[in-house]
Amino acid sequence: MKIKIYQIDMERDEHRIAMMGHKDTLARLKGESIDPSIYDLVFDGEVEARNLEAVYAKFNLDHPSGYTGRSMSVSDVVQVVESTTAKEGFYFCDSIGFKEIPFQPELTKSALPRTIDVVLVEPEKPARAAKITATLEGMQAVVGGDIEPFYPFEEQVCIVCNEEGKIIGLPLNRAVYAYDEQQVDMTYSELAAQFRAQERSGTGRHILGYIVFTEDSFTEPYTEEQRTYVVSSDNKAYRPNMGGYSIYASSLDGADKMVRLEQYMAAEHGGKDGWKVERCYTKLQTREMIEIMAGTFFICDCSGERFGSLSEEQLKKYTEMFKQPERFLRVNGEIFAVPYTPKKNQER
Repeated sequence: MKIKIYQIDMERDEHRIAMMGHKDTLARLKGESIDPSIYDLVFDGEVEARNLEAVYAKFNLDHPSGYTGRSMSVSDVVQVVESTTAKEGFYFCDSIGFKEIPFQPELTKSALPRTIDVVLVEPEKPARAAKITATLEGMQAVVGGDIEPFYPFEEQVCIVCNEEGKIIGLPLNRAVYAYDEQQVDMTYSELAAQFRAQERSGTGRHILGYIVFTEDSFTEPYTEEQRTYVVSSDNKAYRPNMGGYSIYASSLDGADKMVRLEQYMAAEHGGKDGWKVERCYTKLQTREMIEIMAGTFFICDCSGERFGSLSEEQLKKYTEMFKQPERFLRVNGEIFAVPYTPKKNQER
């Protein structure tokens, strides 16, 4: 059942009608309806309940995680938003049972705790975007104890985990890596040979290279960025058994796009007056395991004074980064993280 719960704000309750039954409330207000402007929205979510009596019991005996309102009492209003077992509408919690009433929720105020959009990473489950309560209690409930931030990323994004996850034996969850990018210099002949070897490998993966031309190849005084062209191994000049020969490339500054480079290069079909190669390079990305997280953790923005929501782009980036759960193996004293796809019955 999806419901909302509204409770009277004591400071706005000028007529002192909180905890009064429906009949007495209308008599004191000298009106025919409840005043929604003195109510706060204190809950909005799903509950396991088939009827309003079960809702009443739950919000007295077993508050949902993160709930900050009072135990349900007389004068509270329950909105049944969606249910297969109860009629949708607004219900006044009366001295005995519930009474359906007219109610204008747009006149109420929200007292719901702040929520943030995060990437939630649980052991043995794929990472996913989630909305969590941004109170200390709410974040502690997510990680199962006291929280601790960890800052392994270059941008202002952090991991929030259980401070004592490893000490108390929470299950190992994901490895965290530090990434580094190295530039590997080479001649054009070496770059072309590497491209051809990659295309012959049959992996279907292509690699990028960078060709820097000499200053005197041009009549204009171009910067190195303008003289550098990005080229892929996925060109006819490097792929086997192609019925043609072409090298499409774009300048690093983005001004010169999809140029038939082989027509200008002296090392290709450009002739002795063509562009001369100064050097070439590829970029090699390496990574080093710097931490293994234990227990559930989440990833959020940390650019402000308090934890905040990730952008849509960041949600996609970190969901993909921690997409697959991992198992950890020790081989010759070194720990390896092995990604795996969980069985369907292990997922949510």
